[in-house]
Parts: sequence; C-alpha cells; structure tokens
Amino acid sequence: MRICSQCKLLLRPDARRCPTDGAAAEAVDQLPAGARIGAYQITRLLGEGGMGFVYEATHEVLRRRTAIKFLRPELAGHPQVVTRFLQEARAVNVIDHQHIVNVYDYGDGADGSVYFVMEFLEGETLDDLMRKRRPMAAPLLLHVFGQLLRAMSAAHAKQIVHRDLKPANVYVTPREGNPYFIKVLDFGIAQLRGEGAVSGLTVAGSVMGTPQYMSPEQITGQPVDARTDVWALGVMLYRAATGASPFKGEGFAELATKILQESPVPARERVAGMPAALDALIARCLERDLDRRCPSVDAMLAGLDEVARELGLDDDAIRSAVSEDAGAVAEPLPALTSEPTRGSLVESRPLYQGVPASAPAAAGRSRRGVVMGAGAAVVAAGVIGAIALGRGGSAAAATVEPPRASAPATIATAYASGDVAGVRALAERELRRAIESGDVPQQVQAVDAIALAASSGGAPLLYVALQGRPELRVKAARALAALKLPDAAPKVRAALEDSGDKVRVDLAAGLVALGDKEGVAILRRAAAEDTPQRLTAAIALAEAGDAAARPALAEAMAAIPEGREAWRRAAGGLARLGDEPARTALATELAQRDPARALAAAELLAAAGDVTVRAYLRRVAADPEFARRGDASLALARLGEHAALDWIPTGFASGDADERRTAAAICARFAATRHACVRDVARLATDDPDRGVRLVADAALLAL
Repeated sequence: MRICSQCKLLLRPDARRCPTDGAAAEAVDQLPAGARIGAYQITRLLGEGGMGFVYEATHEVLRRRTAIKFLRPELAGHPQVVTRFLQEARAVNVIDHQHIVNVYDYGDGADGSVYFVMEFLEGETLDDLMRKRRPMAAPLLLHVFGQLLRAMSAAHAKQIVHRDLKPANVYVTPREGNPYFIKVLDFGIAQLRGEGAVSGLTVAGSVMGTPQYMSPEQITGQPVDARTDVWALGVMLYRAATGASPFKGEGFAELATKILQESPVPARERVAGMPAALDALIARCLERDLDRRCPSVDAMLAGLDEVARELGLDDDAIRSAVSEDAGAVAEPLPALTSEPTRGSLVESRPLYQGVPASAPAAAGRSRRGVVMGAGAAVVAAGVIGAIALGRGGSAAAATVEPPRASAPATIATAYASGDVAGVRALAERELRRAIESGDVPQQVQAVDAIALAASSGGAPLLYVALQGRPELRVKAARALAALKLPDAAPKVRAALEDSGDKVRVDLAAGLVALGDKEGVAILRRAAAEDTPQRLTAAIALAEAGDAAARPALAEAMAAIPEGREAWRRAAGGLARLGDEPARTALATELAQRDPARALAAAELLAAAGDVTVRAYLRRVAADPEFARRGDASLALARLGEHAALDWIPTGFASGDADERRTAAAICARFAATRHACVRDVARLATDDPDRGVRLVADAALLAL
C-alpha cells in the first residue's frame, strides 16, 4: 500500500506522488493513524487476519465512529476474492436486523482499496461472557439466546446461512435498558441462497467454519442449509448451559472424529437440576441425523419458550432478573481492545475461499498465525472484537442500500429554501415506497415511524397499510386511533370486517378509540371470555370509559405478579376508571430502579389524568444520570410539555439510532411552531445512515 507522506491519503499502488498536494508517496504494510480512505480517517488498527485488517476510523464530515474491514491489497486483484469479501456486506444488509451488525458503506476504488464500513461496538464477545458465567444463569441464557435466535431467524428468512456461528462472532454491548444487547457478526463465509446470491463462490466438498462449532455435514464437506446453524447454536447453548464444550480434541482430526462419531455427555448430567426442556432442546440441536435435528431456529425459539414456562419465567421476569444480574456484576464490560478478535481469527478454518494458488500468501503477516489452507487465506471476517455503536436499525430492508439518489439532498435543500410542500412531498414519497414495497418488515418500520411521530399527515399511508397483512392492519389501526382522526373510523371498520378472528379484537379496540361504538360489543365479549386477548379488550374498554372492563382488569391485576408489563397495563386501565388503589400502585412504580419500568408507570398515570406525574417526568428528563432521558422527554412531548425540547440536541447528536429517532419524534410534536429542530429533522431525513431514523424523520416532516 502507498499513502501520501503529507495528507495521508491512500494512493494507487504505483503512485510516486500524491495528485492532491504533490507530496511523495510512501509504502506502508498497514494504514497508520491519520491515513485517509475516502471520507474516513483511520484512528488505529483493531486486528488483522489472512485476508485483511480491521481499523477503527472516523467519518471526517459526520464524525461518526466506525470500524473498517479492509481487504489486503495483494488479494484485491482477484475478482472472486473481492466478491466473497463484499458478500459479507451484502448478507448483513439483506437481513437488516437490529441484532445483526450494521454495514454503512463499502468501497472498491482505483487506489486498490476494497473495504466496507461497519458500526463500531464496545463491549465484549459472547465468548468472554461465557467464560465469566460458567454456567450461565437461566434468565440470562434465555435473554441472550432469545435475541441471537431472532437474529438468525431473520437471516434464514432471507435464505442466508451463517456457517460460522460461534461465541466469538456474537457481541454483547450495553444499550439503554438492555445490559446484554446482542449483535451477530462475521457473515464473511455466509451462504446466500436467495435474493442477492452470487454463484460460483462455494467449491463442492469445501470445509468452512470453526472446528469446535462445525456440524457433521460441514466437516464432511456435504451441502449445508439452515440446520448447520442450528447445530452451531446447539453447541453454544450447551456451553452456556453447562460451562463446558460438548466436543473437545487436541487437533482438528481428533475433534472432527468426536463430532462425527461420539455423543456428548448429556447436558443434564453436567448441571444438577437443569430444566428438562433445556436438556431436550440441546439434545435435538446436536442430532447428527439431519432428519432428527431440530429443524429450524424458530423451533429453537419455541423450545426456549418451553424452558421459560417450565421455570415460571415470563418476559418481564427475565428482563428484571437480567437487569439485577447486570447491576450486581462488579466487573464492568471491558473497554474496547483488539484482544477479543484474536481468538476468532485463530479458530476460524474456512478453506477454499476462492483465492487462486498463485495469490501471494498473507499468513506471515497475521499476528497469531492464522490458518491457511488449500491455497486460500482464512477469512478475516472474524476480526470482530470492535465493530459498533448504537442499537442499529430495526428488522427491515432487503438489499445493500446506497444513499438515496435524489431525496436526501433535495429534502435538506427544500427545507432550507422554505419549500414546505416540497419537503412534505419528498418525505411522503419515501414512506409510501416502504409501505407499498410488499416487504413486511419495511412496511412495519414505516407504519411504526408514522405512529412514533404522531403525524396526521401520514394518515393516507396508514389507510394503505390497513389493506395489508394482519399485523400491519393492527399497527395501522393503533396509529390511527392515537391520531383521533374523525374520518379514520370507516377505514378501520372496513379492515375489521375483512379480517379473521385473530386480529378482530385489536381492530375493534382501534375502532372504539376513534369513537365508533360498533367495536364495543366485540370488546365486551372478549373481555368476558377466557381468551388470550381478554386483557387487550378490557384495556381498550377502560380507555373508552366503559366500566365493563373492571372485572377482567381486577382479575388480571390480582393474578399477575406486581411490576410486570401486563400487571402495569391492567393497573393503568383501572386507574383510567378512577380506581385509587391501582393509581397508588402505579405511583409506587415510579421509585423503581429500572427506568423503563418507572417510565411505563408514569405514562400510564399521565393517561389516567394524573397531572402530578409531569413533575416527575420533567425531573428525570433533565437528570443526566437517568438512563432513559430521551424516553422521558418523549413522554413529556406527548403531554404537550415544551420542556421536552431541552433534550433533543443531545438526541440529534447521539450515536444511538433509537435516540435520534426519539429526537425526531419529539420535534414532530412541536413542528407546527416551526421550531428550529425541524432543520435537524430534515438533515436526518437526508443522510442518516439508519433507515429507521430516516423514516421517522420523514414522518416528522409530514407534520409541517
């Protein structure tokens, strides 16, 4: 590689001088601090492997902290290697899930650089966490693997098989309200079988993966499908539940023999009192016979639900236990170092990566002797110890998404010139594209954006969503109910008449909230019956002031442990009906250590007409030590309190996508005043890297 000795710009491999300032070029083995690749400036090297390097870098304009995975220049001239390298970026963006690392950008320049840019993560790998928690407590196990399995379910839904799942490729990072937020990394040897697939990248009989987590079919070079990831997840689940690995060997040959021929010690024999459902789930995942193996990660999720039921744990209990667990740990999550990357580099054993036999060997440059095989370099995609900041996007998207071609610059320009109509038209166009895309995650993301921004200008789009799939109809009906639009009731009624029993209660709730009494009979019947939607129906009736909700709400509040979400919702419904004990119980919740729990109670009290709770919300929204200041500010905005605007500069500047979304939503509540924050919303709609943020900004702009 060659860089300018003065401006540190990466140059063509044959450059003698920098075309920008004429300074002499200098050869470097790796990019030093201050080197520039496009719009990014290198901060430091995080790790390296057989195929490349991972650097920490900063976008020079946006000042966003990122991680850049950079292909070795000597390999950049081989098209198949480049294709496989960039396939990781493609796979991640095809999935676009909040628990999978975000990829912001990629480059394939004339200077010989081939790279992609990822979000920057601080925390530790799941491997680190497993070493500290041997075995892992059941609530933490359910919490961590629930997120991990949902991420892989999204990947498999897009016909993407990871093929190198292991604890070192899963990152644990604290996010607001979740001390153990999961990010799945390293799709470098993922197999794309559907949209976005590239043929000719997998050699028949090739062996790819990490030995300890490889399935029997991987070891023997047979074709693989999603059940290969199920096996790897089973190995990880065994290790988390028992503190030990199911298969051990001195070398690859011994380890492979054990995986192919020997059954591991049953998990229940390693840990006394292990839930039978967990032992059975692990055993199903580690079946060598594909026909007997757990068929999918969705089936694994169902298995985890069975474990939770056996233990008597619901979602609230799991979250509470995990929060207490995190608070009790004296050792904080480690500061970012490059150490966690090394283990994954050493362990990875993906052979036949498409590197021609004549390609220069890069193994000698690896810090820890990365394995080379069959003329191919080990994928450096395992360099994952540091990749990200913020929660990332929600579950949507379908392809690697380049910046918007025309809308981004135009939205900002239109706003700057005072062209309000132009801003609205462009914002509506982006939301309409998502809702009419036919891709359910995109549609849900757009409807959620309109609901969060509480934008009446998005009503026509919500009417379109009412004609979509059942889950989309429910979300659209709830959003319309919150907007209280007088002409929305006929649209929701039509959707209800065209829907099956599964969503009729939700749609009826929306109809009643809009003042249409036709849904009351449906809600009263559901509230009087022992059905899963009894509580939903009772709460909707309470919101309409119907005393018929009291029996169901009182029964739920008495039966559900105090502090759980369903308990709070029941208490909130009773408080709306003037029940003082319920109001007192919710007021007690404000003293909870869990900020999410306290805020939920505060919003329910506010909805019940308690004006004193506003002082609490103003206090915590202004408290820099309060972990959910943005959510508290949004609660104030919903009450029309201009004090909410005090937090939004922090939100707009945040590296957390959720906080930027919240800031845009708060601004939307006051857009009619033409507050200066609308300028920042236009900026987010223009060039924010997170599509969810852009959609909320678009929805907020419809309030102009």
